[in-house]
Amino acid sequence: MAVHVLPFDEKMREMAIEVMKNVRKQQYTPELLCEMQKVIEAKYYYWWAMDMKKEEYAVELFTDDFSYYNFGPSDVNALEQARKSKYVNSFLCTMHMGHQPLVWMISDTEARGIFQYEDHHTYLDDGSGVQTWSIYVDDFVKGEDGAWRIKTLRMAFKKMEGAYKQTSIPEGWEPAEWEPNK
Repeated sequence: MAVHVLPFDEKMREMAIEVMKNVRKQQYTPELLCEMQKVIEAKYYYWWAMDMKKEEYAVELFTDDFSYYNFGPSDVNALEQARKSKYVNSFLCTMHMGHQPLVWMISDTEARGIFQYEDHHTYLDDGSGVQTWSIYVDDFVKGEDGAWRIKTLRMAFKKMEGAYKQTSIPEGWEPAEWEPNK
């Protein structure tokens, strides 16, 4: 299996360093620590939804003006992104793992988080695998309901082993199961 070391997106590197610098300057209170944990849980919830094959749960996790960046900007809304994940993941046993979160609380309602990330996916049909290592640099917004949501999801891949087989949803495909989180 070929291993590809990918050039790291310089803008994302700069954003990650900005988070690192600002996190070191934060003054922590019990309330701020609780809010930071809620931001981290929003991100972890996203990965758990993928691994539990409940990608549709991610729809309520994204803001109405959600944007997605993966090898460049993608023109998808929250529903389209969740649906695409549902399709791609349907062929795989997935394991999404985020590590070393740093969350910069920009304001009471805005945060930016960086997460080291790795995944190990195995195709159900032949046992071949895909493993990636990347960094997420995500923007979060606290809604009026008090829940933190992902406004901008950005991935910068550093290394990839293997290749995804199915990444584009065929015309007319609908998920066998689609149960929105209530």
